Amino acid sequence: MARRAHVPAALAHGPFHVRDGREHGLSQRQLDGGTWHRLLPAVWVHRDVVMTEALRWTAARKFAPPDARFTGATRLQQLGLDLGPHRPLQMVVARDLHRAHGEVFIHRTDVMPPHDDEGVSAEAVFIEICRAFSVLDAAAAGDWLLAQGHLNRSRLVALCRQQPWRAGAPGALWMLPLLDPAARSVPESHVRVYLQVAGLPRPEINVEVDVAGRRLLPDWWWRHLRAAAEYEGGHHQTDRAQYVADIDRYRLYRRAEVVYCQITAELRRSPRTMVRRVHEMLVEAGYDGPAPAIDGLFDLVIEVPAVAMAFHAAPVRWRIPAPHVNPAPPSSPRR
Repeated sequence: MARRAHVPAALAHGPFHVRDGREHGLSQRQLDGGTWHRLLPAVWVHRDVVMTEALRWTAARKFAPPDARFTGATRLQQLGLDLGPHRPLQMVVARDLHRAHGEVFIHRTDVMPPHDDEGVSAEAVFIEICRAFSVLDAAAAGDWLLAQGHLNRSRLVALCRQQPWRAGAPGALWMLPLLDPAARSVPESHVRVYLQVAGLPRPEINVEVDVAGRRLLPDWWWRHLRAAAEYEGGHHQTDRAQYVADIDRYRLYRRAEVVYCQITAELRRSPRTMVRRVHEMLVEAGYDGPAPAIDGLFDLVIEVPAVAMAFHAAPVRWRIPAPHVNPAPPSSPRR
């Protein structure tokens, strides 16, 4: 009968450092057997453990030095937003360090950013995101961090001014006018950025509106025009209850002579057409402002903020519509 492998209870359910294995009686020969699997240099796990993302963060902590902290996309994912790459795991340490692996990347910095025992602060996360993410994704991350109460605008500005040498600090300040915690999803954030950089008038975002006696919550609402735009992701087609609710909502819009535009996931993937469609809807509702600017900066929001800033140095702010606009009722509500 084959001899049963020794599996210490303390090591059976998650990653551990080789030092912990030795303390529990495991030799290198035992670790090299079929019972254990090496995740990272000097970090092992039992072969039956199903590795979750949280366990991979634990493995990275075992691999990295004690003074390293999570940053960037990894820290954002730890906070709760699944955006950005999952590999390599991002960490930072405030000293010269030569420890590398394809699974974990440890940045080196002169001064450690604000942090807790696990990772850097939300403000430091956003600065790093503005170094590495596109304008679109940086806006989505910033919206979410603000909405969840993680990110504080005043602390962010102070950190950027105290440490302007950080690569993402100028971009973080540039991005601030593009953030809005009222956004409820990453696609909504992306759409709003395109509308804003195109120079369309500023809508209210996810506000309650009385439409034909019902309280609706349009994604974007131009109150002075009585016009609305709605984002419809894939679940609007696959979720039957959502599909029926959408039909009812658009019926109410038509009854109340609200001009509206539906932005599908497919339309969002063609941002120029999407913005033109929204502009046409606004014109139909009575908007007489300038046509959208869909070149230059518009094409650069898929790049990191530093690239967009090189083209348009000033922060991008919403166009504020004239308060005296009194459009005529639309001739034919959009369907």
